[in-house]
Amino acid sequence: MLAEYLREMGIPQKNIVMANFESSEFFDVTDYRSLTAWLYKRMDEPEHYYVLLDEVQLVDHWERAINALRVDADVDIYLTGSNAYLLSSQLATLLSGRYEEINVYPLSFKEFMNYAGLSDRRLGLERYLRFGGLPPVVDQGDDCQLAETMLSGIYNTVVVKDVAQHVQIRNMSVLGDVARFLADTTGSSVAITNIERRLASAHRKTAGGTVERYVQGLVDAFLFSRAQRYDLKGGAYLQGGEKYYPADLGIRNMLLDFPAGDLGFALENVVYNELLVRGFHVRVGKLGNIEVDFIATKGETKLAIQVTATMLDEKTRQRELAPLRQLVTKSANEGLRRMVLTYDTVGLGVVDGIEIVNAIDWLLE
Repeated sequence: MLAEYLREMGIPQKNIVMANFESSEFFDVTDYRSLTAWLYKRMDEPEHYYVLLDEVQLVDHWERAINALRVDADVDIYLTGSNAYLLSSQLATLLSGRYEEINVYPLSFKEFMNYAGLSDRRLGLERYLRFGGLPPVVDQGDDCQLAETMLSGIYNTVVVKDVAQHVQIRNMSVLGDVARFLADTTGSSVAITNIERRLASAHRKTAGGTVERYVQGLVDAFLFSRAQRYDLKGGAYLQGGEKYYPADLGIRNMLLDFPAGDLGFALENVVYNELLVRGFHVRVGKLGNIEVDFIATKGETKLAIQVTATMLDEKTRQRELAPLRQLVTKSANEGLRRMVLTYDTVGLGVVDGIEIVNAIDWLLE
């Protein structure tokens, strides 16, 4: 797609150098020396080139060729690869921080509706909340059995390739228990000690350091995202009690054997993932004993968001509005857009400067 875009922008084909190292064409390109030779054979003029390398981790010490290329040639370089070999923590070391990382997410709800060719918003959301937005799963349509099989295959592939190898997992059953715990506690604060106790009660006693390493492996492989707690009064991050959100609702449901109900937490998960897709930095807001589901920032834009399945009950309505009402009194929160997102289609509007918005409308903006 990028190569096609470059051609549409008028870049000559000879200035676009592409390679997919899973292809038999590149069986002889096995290390950084042969990669360098292959590249310079195609960059024989003093011009600007675009180098697109797919599955670059299959080349031994590829980073040596890339770092040299940046120094020696006039190039833009694009790399893709499997998570196990191109994790964020490793890129910083391999490329000396001279790179821009582009995360590719599962389909957002709006993308899902377009991709699946659906027009019924309610039915679309039900399917999205159950099976998520991974394109191979969406391709199965309404075939629940095939969708579930596809989700299981994707999860097991990621776990084996990207978590087990990277973290050097010895006990895969414990890793599965940790993943299920994080999926089961979506939207709740998580402490490593709680996971330890859960494992001990299941006769899988595991040290806290090991549990922490497994959790980090699941985050590094993009199966889960971590939302830190942020003190809105003191302006500092709080230690412990982070929340973990699955990157895809289908994976979460597969881990939990597709539970019924749970619409509030499912919507919270979708909103969190949507904010990430839109480029926001997302935290959990704390103001004394009060918690705001999400504090999201992007440049000068600041959002404070509460998520609830319904606000039709007056007690629930006041509970969801209360944290957002308190934020307006803090000078540090000037310019903050305060919102409640809900499944409700009635009772919407603005109350005390707080927008009450239908979640589907917001997701389809």
